[in-house]
Amino acid sequence: MAELKHQNISSCEVPGELSFVSSVAEHLREFCELRLIDPTIWPAIELGFCEALNNAIEHGCRRFRPKSVKVMWQWEGERLNIEIEDPGNFKYLPKADKLPDDPLSESGRGCFLIESIFDSAVHSKTQYGHKLVLVKTLHRPKSPIAKIQELYDDLQSTTNELGQSYSELDALQGFAEDLSREPWLTETVSSCLARLKSVFNIPRAAVWVLQQGHLINPLDHKEQRFELTSNHSISIVQALRTHREQIIVDCTQFARSDPLYSVSDSALLVPISYQDEFVGIISLQMPKQDAIQLENKIARLARAISRFLAIAIENASTIKQKKEHARSKTELEIAAEIQQSLLPSKFPSNEHFRLTGKCVTALAVGGDYIDAIEIKKRGLLLVIADVMGKGVPAALLATIFRTAIRSRLNLAETPGWLLSQTNKQIYEELGHLNMFITAQVAYYSYDDYRLKLASAGHCPAFLSRNGLSEPEEICSEGVPLGINPNDVYDERLIQMGAKDRIVFITDGIYEVENESGEMLGINGFSKRLPEIWQEGIEAVPENALSVVDAHSQGGSAQDDKTLMALEIL
Repeated sequence: MAELKHQNISSCEVPGELSFVSSVAEHLREFCELRLIDPTIWPAIELGFCEALNNAIEHGCRRFRPKSVKVMWQWEGERLNIEIEDPGNFKYLPKADKLPDDPLSESGRGCFLIESIFDSAVHSKTQYGHKLVLVKTLHRPKSPIAKIQELYDDLQSTTNELGQSYSELDALQGFAEDLSREPWLTETVSSCLARLKSVFNIPRAAVWVLQQGHLINPLDHKEQRFELTSNHSISIVQALRTHREQIIVDCTQFARSDPLYSVSDSALLVPISYQDEFVGIISLQMPKQDAIQLENKIARLARAISRFLAIAIENASTIKQKKEHARSKTELEIAAEIQQSLLPSKFPSNEHFRLTGKCVTALAVGGDYIDAIEIKKRGLLLVIADVMGKGVPAALLATIFRTAIRSRLNLAETPGWLLSQTNKQIYEELGHLNMFITAQVAYYSYDDYRLKLASAGHCPAFLSRNGLSEPEEICSEGVPLGINPNDVYDERLIQMGAKDRIVFITDGIYEVENESGEMLGINGFSKRLPEIWQEGIEAVPENALSVVDAHSQGGSAQDDKTLMALEIL
């Protein structure tokens, strides 16, 4: 097997094997994280990219040589561009504006996912074969390494422009020390203003920082703020909007509510900019008789200070982003713990039945869900569900689904009506996210050995009579949750008997593929059920997952894998 070889930081050539998809996605993630991508955007990009690369390998390399896919990505301005080129001759269809007729169809769902996640997905024929160009509008890339160089360049430029005055040089040296020593913006601003006041005996000085469309004074305990779009008459807002340094000879021209209003002062306003983006403004006020100093001596030093403050403001923004990134990672770990706590830690068993199950997520958190609840010691409610997609969004919807189911346990004995009412409740949440849930709900009655089964577009379960017969598929008609709020779900009644066995699964169990692109499939999994049950119900989850892993040759999981096994006593 050929190793993955990188040509440069933004491109690679991938052998036509699905086992390499997760590795390439990891390189793309590192590329984006180095540029400080918004961490909440990444899961969707990863889902769409993996889907596209899977298609290129499965359909583009299956019958063509050389069996490799060329991948390139770059971040230009505010756009992330990804090119995936395979040797195939893929015939693409017009963009899908809705879910396919069969929402469980992997190809239909995959195309819909890619086109929903990216701003554009353009197919074209090339000399090599077929190319897919994906474009996603994000934000300007922000490289921490480049920022260090920018900070150094700004400091060097600032130093070269300093005047010869010893007091100015001493003050600027102090500013540089403050910048390297003080991690918080408020401390840096306070130190800078204190040094500036001491050099020129300035009675009033302030720094206004632009944050989320408002100018705020980080040292003002009153938390006074001025919105740029509505406070056009305010002096500091006018100065920032014009992007020009200003000398105000008489501050009585402003309204009394203006922060610069004064009967006896003149003022100097110096915008603070970082890489041509204005991030704040310095305001300095002195008595009118000393106003000449504002224009001659103080203005030059204030300009230099503005560059130090620009670096401090940008540093504060970078630190905040890193903290948010670390918090997002922590929140993801917490989300995984929360989701795991929502799954059964121990499955119920009694004199009527034995039950076991397992859920293995493809990412830290996933969208599969299982539950088993005894109802008034008369029966057992079984629930298995699969939210479209993976990661945090899918996990959150799975949690919403669990809450909706558990809030209606009075409907447990009528699983079809339970699904109908749950669908009405969560339809809006699913519609806003353009997602859906497949689910299967069953109620087993202890008294009459009857099992009622309702399905919302979910894959079939497998019934083995008396633990000996060939497994038969059991399912019920119904579309996924989130498609139509008024859907009514039918029930199928199944008469059970002693030693009967049922296995419930999600599509991640049978949709795994081997190196040749062959899917295990429902029939393939069904044929392996006798050996999966051979060691008893306790071994069913591990035996089933071993069958799945063996078929995929131990490749990385592309979907969550979940199952439950029920044995009637």
